[in-house]
Amino acid sequence: MSAEAARVANEQARRDSIEQTRPYVFAEVLPGLAGATTWDLRVTNSGQSAARKLRLDYDSWPESLDDVATAIREMFGTPRTLPPRCSIRVMWRLEGNFSDGTKESGLGRDGRITVDYTSDDPEAPHYLDGFDVMIDKSGLWPVGESGPTPDGLKGDARKFYVLGQTLVRRVTELSR
Repeated sequence: MSAEAARVANEQARRDSIEQTRPYVFAEVLPGLAGATTWDLRVTNSGQSAARKLRLDYDSWPESLDDVATAIREMFGTPRTLPPRCSIRVMWRLEGNFSDGTKESGLGRDGRITVDYTSDDPEAPHYLDGFDVMIDKSGLWPVGESGPTPDGLKGDARKFYVLGQTLVRRVTELSR
């Protein structure tokens, strides 16, 4: 009985070790660093080892791809290694009034992103997971404040003020 219990305990310890040291990759679409009308995709490996042969896919590709969507599709189809505790962040979607008359560029406000990768563990080398894109169902997103417009400032004082505004906005983005 004790030999069986020791075998079971050793097997559980082995599985626990694999789970603690494996890569864990997730994908999320979140407010963009380029401004309030942009969305970024961040792919993160929160695990303790490298995610190898990482590939992504999206289930809602548009029929025709613009520049942003083409760049994302190329990125998704290019296998890469994502080190532990590292991430990749790229533009996902841009909204606004563009010079060519379009109102949006990039990929959709909903869909599902699939991540497919391997690890260095010979016993469980392949992982496949999916993450929903739910821009319209994610509540109200916080955005860094711009502050007041420096109407009364001129020359270097105005430049310094605008620089300060930009820096403050960027600092608020660091944790997103």
